[in-house]
Amino acid sequence: MRSHALLVALALALAVPPHALADGRPVRLTLVRHGEAAGDPFATPSRPVHGFLSERGVQQAEAARRALADVRFDVAFSSPYGRALQTAETVLQGRPVEIRVLPFLREWMPNPALVGGPKETVDEANRRAEGAYAEETWKTGLGEGTFEMYARIVPPFLAELDRLGIHSRMGGFVVDEKARGLSIAVFAHGGTLNVLLSHLLGLRPFPVGAFDFELTGVAELQFVERQGIGYPQLVVRPACNPASR
Repeated sequence: MRSHALLVALALALAVPPHALADGRPVRLTLVRHGEAAGDPFATPSRPVHGFLSERGVQQAEAARRALADVRFDVAFSSPYGRALQTAETVLQGRPVEIRVLPFLREWMPNPALVGGPKETVDEANRRAEGAYAEETWKTGLGEGTFEMYARIVPPFLAELDRLGIHSRMGGFVVDEKARGLSIAVFAHGGTLNVLLSHLLGLRPFPVGAFDFELTGVAELQFVERQGIGYPQLVVRPACNPASR
């Protein structure tokens, strides 16, 4: 998926609004893109993971670990791809947090017929997509379509939240007592995180994404309560990771 240049930088710092969940324990979601990749982009390695971040990517992940050192995480989800999982392991190093690998968090999937195919065929598919209006690219020959990505990612993610006691209801979320104050980290890819962030903030699906996550870019959401319903709110903090630029 293509993306606008609305950057969600690493490190986050607005004060928590007074209306975040009534008892002062808002649910928090922290979405983290992986560092610069190396090796097979489609590999799903066993753990611990090594060799799927470049030297620069390792530095980015280490910088993310330092920047998020004071953020408590109770639950962590990760894409199965090596670059995301290695980033998750680096950021959460030394923490007693289990990383749950969720296959649906993988990145946009290219057309299998083009993978390893003739360069001329791939170039032609790219030219057709790049020469079209955005409204003509909901689904192209390049691979997975916009609605296909949403259908793959959003329902199972909501099911994971539901299992934690965070239930999608009436345009927001009803949070069980056991889930109040939970802090959840999600490590994935730019396109995948754009889908999640857009859905959680109520933005309509569109072939051009509303958010562009830089490498090790972070977006933080907290749930603001109205009449017992928690609504995700984007928190933007005034700092960035210079290693990701």
